[in-house]
Amino acid sequence: MNQGFKRLFWGYLLILLEIHYLVVDILPDPLGYYLICSGVVKLSREFPLSTKAKNLAILMIFISIPTVFIQQNAPELNQNWLWSSYATAIDILNLILVFYLFQVIMKVATKLGDLALISRSAITFKVYIIVMLIITFSQSFLMNTTSDWMYGYAIITIPISLIMEILFLLLLRKVGKEVKNRGESTIKLY
Repeated sequence: MNQGFKRLFWGYLLILLEIHYLVVDILPDPLGYYLICSGVVKLSREFPLSTKAKNLAILMIFISIPTVFIQQNAPELNQNWLWSSYATAIDILNLILVFYLFQVIMKVATKLGDLALISRSAITFKVYIIVMLIITFSQSFLMNTTSDWMYGYAIITIPISLIMEILFLLLLRKVGKEVKNRGESTIKLY
């Protein structure tokens, strides 16, 4: 099960990072979704709810293929309604995927019986989902604002969303380490 959490961590990190060389993403999102899918498959042997996360990760492997060749944050694409709709759909699907992953994390934390980890998982889940929902859905109102408001919005929301993503990665890492420390044989999820 620890290998599953390692793959979830590295897959989500690949999705979070976007480094382009010329026109190709060096850390492609489909590879990140593949790692998430394989991590969820390792976890799904013991946790059936994770099949929803697996199916969504498989879908995201194919949906995210254009992001390998097109920068997601390219300024010229922000004016194109089709691309901005695609980017919003990717963001919403990512949020749903993280929701499913949080369900897995909270189930594992409960089975471990670690009250601190259960509390941390629940608080991180609530804060992450609320903050990311607000950021995701408030972006649709930006087209009706001036560029000054857009820059102010970006200055506020980019660091906040980055902090939320880092908190999620740290939680994945922590749960993986707890599973490793407790021994995988002592945790049976039914």
